[in-house]
Amino acid sequence: MEMTRLLRKTSLLLALVLAASSGVAAEPATQSTATSVATASAQPSAARFDAVFAEVIGPGSMDMTWEDYEARLQQLRVLLPQGDRKREVQFRSVYCTSERWKDPKQGLAYADEAQRRAQAAGDLASRGRAQYCRIGYVQELEGAGQALLEADRMVSMLENSSESQLLGEALTERGSLLSQQGEQAKALLDFQRARASFRQAGIDHEIDSLMLWIAITYRRIGDWTQAERYFTHSVERMQDKQDWDRVITDLVQLGYLYDESGNPQKAKASFARAIEVALAHKEPLSAANARVGLAAAQVSLGEHDAALASLAQARAAFEAESRHGNDDMLLLLTGQALAGKGQHLEAMDRYAQALPLIEKDGNQRYLALLYQARAASQEALGNAGQALADYKRYSTLQTSLQGKMRLEQSRLLEYEYEIRKREFENHRLRAEANTRKAQLKALERVRGWQTLALLLGVLLAVLTALALRQRQRTRRLRTLAMTDPLTEVASRRAIEKNVEQALAEAARTQKPLTVLLLDLDHFKTINDRYGHAAGDAVLRATTVAWQAQLRGRDLLGRIGGEEFVVVCVDANREQALMIADRLLDATRTLQLPDIDPALHVRTSIGVAEALPDDTRESLFARADAALYRAKHEGRDRVEE
Repeated sequence: MEMTRLLRKTSLLLALVLAASSGVAAEPATQSTATSVATASAQPSAARFDAVFAEVIGPGSMDMTWEDYEARLQQLRVLLPQGDRKREVQFRSVYCTSERWKDPKQGLAYADEAQRRAQAAGDLASRGRAQYCRIGYVQELEGAGQALLEADRMVSMLENSSESQLLGEALTERGSLLSQQGEQAKALLDFQRARASFRQAGIDHEIDSLMLWIAITYRRIGDWTQAERYFTHSVERMQDKQDWDRVITDLVQLGYLYDESGNPQKAKASFARAIEVALAHKEPLSAANARVGLAAAQVSLGEHDAALASLAQARAAFEAESRHGNDDMLLLLTGQALAGKGQHLEAMDRYAQALPLIEKDGNQRYLALLYQARAASQEALGNAGQALADYKRYSTLQTSLQGKMRLEQSRLLEYEYEIRKREFENHRLRAEANTRKAQLKALERVRGWQTLALLLGVLLAVLTALALRQRQRTRRLRTLAMTDPLTEVASRRAIEKNVEQALAEAARTQKPLTVLLLDLDHFKTINDRYGHAAGDAVLRATTVAWQAQLRGRDLLGRIGGEEFVVVCVDANREQALMIADRLLDATRTLQLPDIDPALHVRTSIGVAEALPDDTRESLFARADAALYRAKHEGRDRVEE
């Protein structure tokens, strides 16, 4: 839940200043609104209300700082015309997001009432916005699992409506909750759908909050390189925009990234910088969130007294604002710091308090950390049986988490393939539609020149036929040159050209590139036993099975008799190894009953990731060396 906490900033002082200057209470404007507002003419107030409301719900609101957003909510409260039920429904649907709601139970009750009024008025957009409020309050009160159900309802409510921007926000929120629950591939799919919804709503730029969640999800899936690239770039960009909330958020995320990837010293520096920025811009809650991360890094570095001091400062700031969302981590980290000082009984007390809070939120990674820490303290206290039980719980959870991360990475590759396939199909349909439009316009232009058009049409038909014939001939020759005639995958010439282009692109964009070199094991035996026609059938069937396992941007080519290459663009070594494992499994499960039901095909695979100074020859040489090791180590395996 750390991101939810980080993104909900405090603007109480600003709200009080605005309330004092307008002479009204911090409640929604109703019949009891102050006289100065009540006597204002209805039409000007309505017009001003509509203008501010458009800012609050418009695309720009998603990139506003919380202070600016809160200030507009307070303006709406003052500008709301008396007795205007339509605008009151609209107002309530956004005012439920105000920082005025310190008590989440009160905020939830207000959101429920806002939704009830919106439903009675038949206002779908306001219902959706009120449901968005429910998600946040339910998460704070009942945990991320229940909040995910609320997000599902919001997506279902808006899916077939014209509210594209609101659907994009719903998908972003559901994706963030899926990410917190460990469903990273599903989260990224929701984020991709959210981007499409924002585009459909006419928003032609990237939404910063959405891109932030995408980067966080990459962090959680273990793609630290990609996540670090985003956060580092975002810190610089947000400093230029002077959006200090986001600068703090990005620095905190960098801190968690460094801590999770085994670099607590860099994590400590990032958290410390976040605290410095937060204090300089009077953001005590943001500083408190960063101190929780700092304490985790300090525990990892063995700085237990410093960690306890950081946690005490964070706890005081949260209590001053009656915030309890971080209680689970405060207790867990306090226990770890006390255990580091040898105070294991006190540590066990903190773990006992933290356990139900972590279980309620459903964060399996935190639960694994608790079991590991508690096992160490049980062992130090001489409770061998209980220590062993906790170690077993930790080991089971950790194995499950690592397996899930690998599964999520694999699912992500599959989802990326599906997304690319849909994008290609959409592009094809748009191109066909544009072609038809162009044809219709051409017909309209020549309608007044029917005789001339007829002659030109005949001439055009003749020229077109000649051009098509020439193009088909050229395309046939090019296809023959660039396609392997037996397997219909890329030829050696095509693969070599593709690798050279991919190396140049990787050098320009700094994106990873990896090649797989595959060689069918004992293929000569297949030819000798079943004949060359059967060998050709094996090659065709194997390439079909492999193609089904590749992403849309991966290129498979044949460079020799039974030797093949896969070019994996934008894939690092770890991602390419997952692809190689899938190719290995696809080969092992290949069934060839028409040749011999007992025939088993196997392959060896060598993997090489491109280095900055690689040429095609040097990259292939390393892949070939890896393939040789795979053959030498017994075949039917992957080596790098």
